[in-house]
Amino acid sequence: ELVFTAHGQTVLTCPHALGGKDWEAGAYSPLTNTMYMPLRNVCARMMVQALEDGDESNRLYTLTWRGQLAPGTDQVGSVHAVSAETGRTVWQHQQRAATMSLAATGGGLVFGGDVNGRFRAFDHETGEVLWEINLGSPVSGFPMTYAVDGRQYVAVSTGYGRFLDLTPLRQQPVRVCAALT
Repeated sequence: ELVFTAHGQTVLTCPHALGGKDWEAGAYSPLTNTMYMPLRNVCARMMVQALEDGDESNRLYTLTWRGQLAPGTDQVGSVHAVSAETGRTVWQHQQRAATMSLAATGGGLVFGGDVNGRFRAFDHETGEVLWEINLGSPVSGFPMTYAVDGRQYVAVSTGYGRFLDLTPLRQQPVRVCAALT
């Protein structure tokens, strides 16, 4: 729980709304009894300020924040393989760009992409990158696989959105929310 004790106070929150585990899908493999999770190392410095003086009962306040990397890392994205039995991390893959949704296959692969347009196949036991392609735009959808005539295919959608904000080299804009008390 974040509680501000003074106007103008700055508080580091980790993870932030764009950090930790967000809407992107993780995947489970019954072959390894492992959950594969796309995570982000993103925090934010947050500050609350009064916009105007006046009666305390109807003063307008703002909450501002600026995203930043979590202390101790220089990588935004990561894929964590977590044992469903023990809760321990089996392996992790750290990378510069934010990771997106994942899919685990019965063939021992975990597929996933990132906001830089990289789409990868990981070995489900070791996390080793076995295959990679640059798709030319951010991976924005959920990977899926299908088979035709005994041959398996993988598909994923790509395209821009707010993903450019999720790279460590881009200066994060200041976000402002307003509330009336």
